[in-house]
Amino acid sequence: MDTAEKLARARKIVLAVWVFAGACFFFPLYYTGVGSFGRALFGLLLAVHLVEFVVFLGLYRRAGGSLFRHFHRTVVFGVLHKTETEQALADT
Repeated sequence: MDTAEKLARARKIVLAVWVFAGACFFFPLYYTGVGSFGRALFGLLLAVHLVEFVVFLGLYRRAGGSLFRHFHRTVVFGVLHKTETEQALADT
């Protein structure tokens, strides 16, 4: 996943998963089996991405910039943001 277009495609997929998982908190998906799966997926994504932020905190500090920016991008995109940050550090 090194090229910019692959990363852009992966970001769109991750956003679509977040939108689906968030939509499962609302009618009509809330009352279906798919809704319970989506809500569990939402919680799992959130937990994993919060752990990823703590794990990659050293990288984000070396990269500079706002830690809040790194935080919210990691919560949404996870390891994709880490990959982009590593590439940006390698380019400098």
